[in-house]
Amino acid sequence: FFYRLGGTMFIKEYQIKVVLPSEIFNKYKMDTIAYLDIEATGFDMEDDKIVLISLGYYLNKDEFKIVQFFAESPSEEESILKELKKSMGRFKRWCSYNGTAFDEPFIIRKMYRYNLGFRLPREHIDLFRIIRPFHKRMGIKNCSLKSVEQFTGIHRKDEINGAMWVEIYDEYLVKDDEKLKQILMLHNYEDVVNLPKIFKVINVIDNELDLLRKEKLAKKQMALMKSNRNIKQRSEERRVGKECMESV
Repeated sequence: FFYRLGGTMFIKEYQIKVVLPSEIFNKYKMDTIAYLDIEATGFDMEDDKIVLISLGYYLNKDEFKIVQFFAESPSEEESILKELKKSMGRFKRWCSYNGTAFDEPFIIRKMYRYNLGFRLPREHIDLFRIIRPFHKRMGIKNCSLKSVEQFTGIHRKDEINGAMWVEIYDEYLVKDDEKLKQILMLHNYEDVVNLPKIFKVINVIDNELDLLRKEKLAKKQMALMKSNRNIKQRSEERRVGKECMESV
């Protein structure tokens, strides 16, 4: 359902099923994470505005809720940030895709500007940063969110990218076209609803790293055993040599 809260801020809520294997859900404690993505009018943290925030979280093992805060005018930036602050209060972990480079510094800067006294949770799970060192080895075309989604078997409904999003928002401000708003919100919605599903890739990486760690440990242990055998062998050779000399 949707509603308006003050000014022209538009809020829409969804409750859907996002089902993951129990192994992954429990391993990463998926129900303790806030899944977050923002859209802005550009990349300038001083002059551009955050105009759409989508926040997702698990209500239980299968039920996933998404709340979108949409500024129908850039002047509503402070209002949607206040709503984010209210909604994020109970979370100690949050997840993004490349949020270290964009969402996090943008939110921090804007919260400071409006003196809202809000800090994002310290534990930030940036899926982009985890996947990037391994994507070529895994056969992922590139490290864009859409490429990773395709690798995971996710098929998006929206057909726009970040640059197109800004252009469509500018057009929306002129035309106040409901269809344009739906396009804008769908893009950001899918950015968030797909974040939990990407943990399947994270799990593969973690399992591979665990295997590599075990192999490395096994090699160290074998090398240590070999070294110990060599030391014992040399010690025995010295002992035998000494006995031979004494018997002469």
